[in-house]
Amino acid sequence: MNITFKRFYSLITALSFIFTLSLGVKYIYTERLDILLFTLLSFFISLIIFCFTDIKYYIIHLFFYITIFIFLVSRPTIDYLRNYSFNTYQKDAYVFAFIIVMISLSGLFIGGIISKVLLKTKNKENLENKSNIIENSVWLKNVRIISLTVYVLTYPFYTLRLIERLIFKLNTSYYTYYASFKSSLPYFTYILSVFTVYSMCIYLASKPNKRNATIVLISNLFANAIYLVIGTRNPFILTLIFSFIYYFIRDQEDIKNKWIGLKERILIYTSLPIIIVGMGLLNYVRDNVEVSNFKIFDIFVDFIYKQGTSFGVLARGFLYNSNIAVRSFTNFTFGPIIEYFTHGNFGKFLFDTKPFTATTNSIELAIKSNSYAHNISYISIKGDYLKGHGLGSSFIMENYTDFGYLGVFLFSIFLGFLFIRMLNVSYKNKTLPFICTLIILNNLFFMPRSSFSESFSILFTFQFWFIAILIFVSAKLISKDNSYTIFKTKEI
Repeated sequence: MNITFKRFYSLITALSFIFTLSLGVKYIYTERLDILLFTLLSFFISLIIFCFTDIKYYIIHLFFYITIFIFLVSRPTIDYLRNYSFNTYQKDAYVFAFIIVMISLSGLFIGGIISKVLLKTKNKENLENKSNIIENSVWLKNVRIISLTVYVLTYPFYTLRLIERLIFKLNTSYYTYYASFKSSLPYFTYILSVFTVYSMCIYLASKPNKRNATIVLISNLFANAIYLVIGTRNPFILTLIFSFIYYFIRDQEDIKNKWIGLKERILIYTSLPIIIVGMGLLNYVRDNVEVSNFKIFDIFVDFIYKQGTSFGVLARGFLYNSNIAVRSFTNFTFGPIIEYFTHGNFGKFLFDTKPFTATTNSIELAIKSNSYAHNISYISIKGDYLKGHGLGSSFIMENYTDFGYLGVFLFSIFLGFLFIRMLNVSYKNKTLPFICTLIILNNLFFMPRSSFSESFSILFTFQFWFIAILIFVSAKLISKDNSYTIFKTKEI
């Protein structure tokens, strides 16, 4: 951006926030629900505009804002634009949902600002001697080779477990599959399958060339496309977003080689409408429902509308939270991490804890687990929940249930702060932090409709650190004495 345009854009950004604030003041005096909704929508627009003031560091914020809108706000917005009314829930539930989302958005915004201000923008020269630089480059090359080898060897097991799900689904309905599927493959296939994702992130964090990185990303996308045949969109969409952000990061740091050039832009612009329509039609195919009105715009709106079911988590959470089973200890915010250590195989091995007998929708998970999705779904849609349906969760409601409004604000500040730091380490030659960033990015954008700590929980697992340390140590041993005689190949 030139200086004149930057000033103009800054003015537009400031005016958008002022307009949002004026709408908020108007709501305080009128208490009209539509004004509150427009305040929230205006806030979204202001935040998205702000992201483009420094998109290099706000690309994660941008996608996170978009997913919050789609998952948590799109449904009441479309309902109002269609009927000019709010009839699904009582007014208090709408007010709570809109305000709690604004609190979270404010925290994300403030956290990003704080992180950016504290970030040291000047790059300090490394005082490493030449031999260390050569040694590190050899080690990183070996990390790249070993992690790619692990990826290739474990990829068939990752695909095999998805094919098992597909075969089960083809012999039953989607909801029966969701409620009752249980893998019958040996446990070692599960271990090897999770190594696929971990080794992929380690390989990509070693920053291979564009061609080889693209092959790995496409292979990952191809495997997760099996979920589409099963009837589940989210893994495929998350893989697409992950791939784009990886490309974006490499494009921003690589001045000589453009990662997002004209061909990539054309591919994005032409494939995006096709993907949206395809994802919209998937609901009808999954439920064996005939499409009565095949208009692209209507299918697009319907797709967004059906993604917005997580608004119900906010509204029903407000209405039913008091009915959640009382236990000696419950924490939904860190539920996946707690369950790993208390009811997973790791906990069984170290602490002799007992795993849950059920892995899908069940009364046991609904009243004993630290999963907000199981708890709130059982309370609010009891019969349908046991048949395989569910509301899902939301990091906002988990934070609120555990820590109140202040918890929502503080945890959102943490996320906003973290997003900037994740990008900062990605642009620098910090391999392990970049690996952690990629691990988190795998599921991060599902957080508005899932658990707060689900994206981070992998970093607390034995499997991840086992394969990461194994790859690092192996690379170090190889590079220590004889790497110059073993690997004289092209860059991988």
